[in-house]
Amino acid sequence: MVQFGALVSNPDTSPTHVKVTINDLYKEQQETNKLLVKTVAHLEQLADVPDRLRAVEIQQARSAWVEKIAYSALGGAIIAVGTTIISSIIKG
Repeated sequence: MVQFGALVSNPDTSPTHVKVTINDLYKEQQETNKLLVKTVAHLEQLADVPDRLRAVEIQQARSAWVEKIAYSALGGAIIAVGTTIISSIIKG
């Protein structure tokens, strides 16, 4: 078994030696690899985000005309009601 000595400074006491084994390094590398796999999987899910955003923007642009027509019709109806009320007051 190979052991590596690392010097660790502790501000409260004098420096101490810590033994790090190949097994410890291997466990850390396995943990890092697991995190890397999770990160890559997450990034792969985000790869199509610009395409999805573009599709949403196109859909919103296509449906915007419906809102404009609805507000135009509402404005016309309000003007018609107002005109009717005013004309009935004038005649009346």
